[in-house]
Amino acid sequence: MARIEEAFERAPIENRMIIYRTDVIPAAAMLVELFRAAQLTRPLDDPGRIEGLYRASNLVVTAWEGERLAGVLRGWTDGGFDGYICDLAVHPDFQKLGIGSALLDKVRFERPQVQFVLRASQIAREYYEHLGWQKIGNGWFWPRQS
Repeated sequence: MARIEEAFERAPIENRMIIYRTDVIPAAAMLVELFRAAQLTRPLDDPGRIEGLYRASNLVVTAWEGERLAGVLRGWTDGGFDGYICDLAVHPDFQKLGIGSALLDKVRFERPQVQFVLRASQIAREYYEHLGWQKIGNGWFWPRQS
C-alpha cells in the first residue's frame, strides 16, 4: 500500500507539481472560492456552515499547487463497508488534468473493501460514468429543510 500512497503525495501534471494531502482541512474561504469557481451548489454565504461540514467529515483529501487549492474531496466512511462522497470539486484552472479522478482513486485504493456512493451534480453526470462508476437506481433521500 505504501507505493499507492507515495504516488498520490506528489504528481507532476503538465509541468505542475500537484500535492495531495489528507492532513489538512482548507479554510472555509478557500473552499467557498473553489466551490464558486467550480459552480458547486453549497451554502456559500455561510462559511461557518462550510467549515462545520468539513470538520464533521472523516474523509477529506485535497490537491494543492503550492499554496493554491486545486481540488477537494469530502466524504464519510465507516472504514469497512460503506462510504459516501459528499463533495468533489476541482478548480476550472485545474480541470482536465486528472485531479478529480486522482482524488477519487486515493479514497478507493486505500479502502478497497468500502462501497462508495455519491450524488452527481448536474454538471458532472457524465464524468463519473466516464471513470467507471456504476449508476444506481435503488436509492432514496430526504431533502434538506434549509
